Amino acid sequence: MAPVDTGRLRASLRQEFRRTYTLRPMVTVGSDVEYAPWVNDGTGPHIIRPRRAQALRFVVGGRVVYAKVVHHPGTHARPFLDQALRETAAARGYSFRQG
Repeated sequence: MAPVDTGRLRASLRQEFRRTYTLRPMVTVGSDVEYAPWVNDGTGPHIIRPRRAQALRFVVGGRVVYAKVVHHPGTHARPFLDQALRETAAARGYSFRQG
């Protein structure tokens, strides 16, 4: 269910199985890709500035554009991980707790 551009996010998803002190199984699922939470949870409006150059370079409508700052409007959440966990848990009769 992960959105795919390069496949890096989808390939990074991992799970860890362990038993709690009550001997009930617990599974932790996540990703070590730095942008995974931003994709799953979305972002609010934010400013983007160049780090190692004097300007940002990107393509808009087929034209190359340069800017010293971009006021990004934010991105909508794509809760692929939440949805996959809920569906998998429900299909197996497990409870799901986000934490």
